[in-house]
Amino acid sequence: MAVRPLGAAEAVAAQAGAAAKGPVWLRGLKFLAALVLLPACVGLPQGLWSHFLHTGAKLRVQLLGWPQEMVWFGYGILAFGALAFFWRPVVVYLFGHELVHALATWICLGKVSNLRVSASGGQVTTSKSNTFIRLAPYFLPLYVLLAAGVYLGLDRFWRPLAEYRWCLCVALGFGMAFHLAFTVWCLRLDQPDLKPDGWFFSLVLIYLANLLVLALVLGLVLSGTAGGAWTHFQESAKLGIERSHGIYLELLRQVEGMTRS
Repeated sequence: MAVRPLGAAEAVAAQAGAAAKGPVWLRGLKFLAALVLLPACVGLPQGLWSHFLHTGAKLRVQLLGWPQEMVWFGYGILAFGALAFFWRPVVVYLFGHELVHALATWICLGKVSNLRVSASGGQVTTSKSNTFIRLAPYFLPLYVLLAAGVYLGLDRFWRPLAEYRWCLCVALGFGMAFHLAFTVWCLRLDQPDLKPDGWFFSLVLIYLANLLVLALVLGLVLSGTAGGAWTHFQESAKLGIERSHGIYLELLRQVEGMTRS
């Protein structure tokens, strides 16, 4: 599908010219940072896998099946797959994509104007640009955050919604599938948002950030509370850091052995 979303970075670059890419030494530094983060790209998913599918969880799945919350989450993923088979909600995605650019700009105390979205692409003009503003739509799933915010807000300030927990899980599964599928689709296009920081650095950052967001979402699915989601996030991230640390040490040992031989 020949749709090329135009991000906040391109709007700024159109005004600032080649200067939007930043100095060459900074891009080189970001490339080196991405190289350093590569072991974390292996260790972090291992930590998430170990936390959410530890020995006890595997045994429970074998004996009793998946937790009902994860089944509902899976139904949400399947629902998106069925929808995408017949219709691709491109405009819905592009609206969320550009809106996250705008929200990230406001968070960074910038100004936003000229937000436009159509089936052929989207664009937003911002008064400033940085790595967070440029890359936020690729790892912040707007509709997932809205679904979680509405559920948690109503559950806390209106009345308990435990009986409707299945709705949250289905919405989170649908939203994450929507976000990840369209993020991959979008990254396959010539994205101007990734050029100022370099494709390598941007992709590594997007990959790691999405893993952390996924940990939060799975934590919310299993616990149904913000506190429970944060606990799952902390524990899975800790395991991921430990796995990454082990990979770094092993690489250092190999380098040391090569230098001695």
